[in-house]
Amino acid sequence: MSATHRLREYTRGKTSIIGMIAALIAAIICMSLSGLVLRDAGNITVFDDATSTSAGAKVALRVYKPAGASDEAKAPAIVFAHGLSTNKESYAQYGMELAKRGFVVVTPDLINHGSSDVRPQSEFLGPYTDNEAYGMYAAVRYVKDLPYVQSDQIGVAGHSVGGQAANNAVRLDNEEATQSIQAVYLVSSEPVYKDQDQEWANVYGNRDVGVYYTTYDHVYFTTVNADGTPVKAADWLTSDSAKSLFSFGDDPADFAGDQVVPGQWYEREIDGRTAVREVTQANEIHPQAQDGDGAVAAVCDFFQASFEAPRYRLGANQTVRWYQLFNVLGLFAVLAFAINLIGSLTHLKLFASLRAGENASLAPPPADRPGKIWFWGLTIANCAFAFVSISLIFKFGLGYFNTQVLAQQPSNIYAFWALANGLFMFLTSFVSYRLYARKHGATMRSWGLRIPWRDFGKSLLVVVIALLGILAMVELANRVFRTDFRYYLWGLRDVPMQVWPTFLAYLPFFLVFGLSVSIALNSAYHCRIAHEKEWVNDLFFAVMNMVPALLITVIGYWIFAQTKVAPTIFGSNYTFTYTINAIPVFPVIVVFIRRAFKRCNNPYIPGLLAGALMCWFQTACSVTIHAFMYFGML
Repeated sequence: MSATHRLREYTRGKTSIIGMIAALIAAIICMSLSGLVLRDAGNITVFDDATSTSAGAKVALRVYKPAGASDEAKAPAIVFAHGLSTNKESYAQYGMELAKRGFVVVTPDLINHGSSDVRPQSEFLGPYTDNEAYGMYAAVRYVKDLPYVQSDQIGVAGHSVGGQAANNAVRLDNEEATQSIQAVYLVSSEPVYKDQDQEWANVYGNRDVGVYYTTYDHVYFTTVNADGTPVKAADWLTSDSAKSLFSFGDDPADFAGDQVVPGQWYEREIDGRTAVREVTQANEIHPQAQDGDGAVAAVCDFFQASFEAPRYRLGANQTVRWYQLFNVLGLFAVLAFAINLIGSLTHLKLFASLRAGENASLAPPPADRPGKIWFWGLTIANCAFAFVSISLIFKFGLGYFNTQVLAQQPSNIYAFWALANGLFMFLTSFVSYRLYARKHGATMRSWGLRIPWRDFGKSLLVVVIALLGILAMVELANRVFRTDFRYYLWGLRDVPMQVWPTFLAYLPFFLVFGLSVSIALNSAYHCRIAHEKEWVNDLFFAVMNMVPALLITVIGYWIFAQTKVAPTIFGSNYTFTYTINAIPVFPVIVVFIRRAFKRCNNPYIPGLLAGALMCWFQTACSVTIHAFMYFGML
């Protein structure tokens, strides 16, 4: 080894170590700042606790206690429930913003979600009396017993399925001798219009009720008028259902006006109290309330008007975006830490045989016409297959099921899509090798695929060490700062013990995808397009991998906005609502795989690590039901 080569390797190793330390410091700074915003610079105490349903199911809770709340100065309280296939951490913005205004806030993990117990199908999908509104009413009992809570000012709220949990909590509360819930707010979730006999009724009694009505909602607000006329979600305000709700359960024919007016407070004296009904109309899609600040503002303003807010602050006055920014930057820092950790490990004597070689640099662009045809043809083919495969998965109902082992229905959709795309990319990569690359001097060794078994074992060890390093950072963020690393639905959070078997069950699906992408990016297509810089090349593949999900989502929602009907052209009226979750993932994973490959000499390390991280992203934040269930075609 020449002195120049030794110097270059020393510099690379030192750069990786410095990069790893810098990324670690950046991640700690981000989690610190995220925690600082979450706690409102010390004005909010955030802690985790648990309660249980009457059937013994554990319900994990996160509590936001404002500094002013005490046994002597009791504060109003809000129980806020997350949507389906997410968790309490995903809705931290509601907890922190309400707590900044003096409310005690409790956000539960609904049962079969997050850190709460995974219960049998018969309980989770059974009568709400059995699961206590997915555990939300257990959280209501918990908050009522807190010594610093004003027990006659307790509200419930929730997004999507969380709103339905709030509705069922009201039903349970109605059966109690003394009611605990005084106000309800439903975010992108359907109110209750009728009683058990399907007659118009005021199920909410003298409670205040608010609705955050999302015009482009593909899940709720589609209804049928008394004469049988169907009403689209975009026209919900004109429906009999809305008119009855805002007439406090009266016959909608008696409603004064053609439609419910957003922003107007409808009032009526009921049992000695002035009850209110109010709706905020938002030209948003159903999942936007999870990430947007409009719903947060509406929730804050509603409860501040319904209760006596200890510290009034306009709902739009938020620090949510700062919290989200630090979370995202923290996620990038964690990924950068993993990349540089790989580089640092390969400069240890034990892993020296995995050190990056000549194949880490991009090859020149294809020089001949056949090479360009192969490059562009397979790149476009992979995009087209991803576009078609997700449509077929939905069209034929594949993935829309649960089993005892594959127990997360949303994860099944993404797992099957990952598997299908992974197998197709394996096929295209190796077909291009056999028919073109091999004839032009490429070998399995030059592609980084043929390595000694000892090196493959070392590669697996590097992946495990990197995962353990990431897990340690996630645990630090959660236990010390009560935060995690996420964007929207996707995030690195602590994995509850009951979810680890599920993680392992889905891991092979995502490993196939991660490996196939890594082989495609770092072997088959590891070349320049023209004479662009490496970051431009990375950006190109990041965008190309994002295109199928982006197109389906944009086209689907555009058609929905124009026709007011969820389109089925992609196999189902739900396809475009699933692909939206994948849009931010693909470009990040592509860049991660490319950058990690520059720190080693084979595509296995970045591919396996990326696959494991994607599985982590998905399974740690989804609904789990260990039972065989087929939901049919959507």
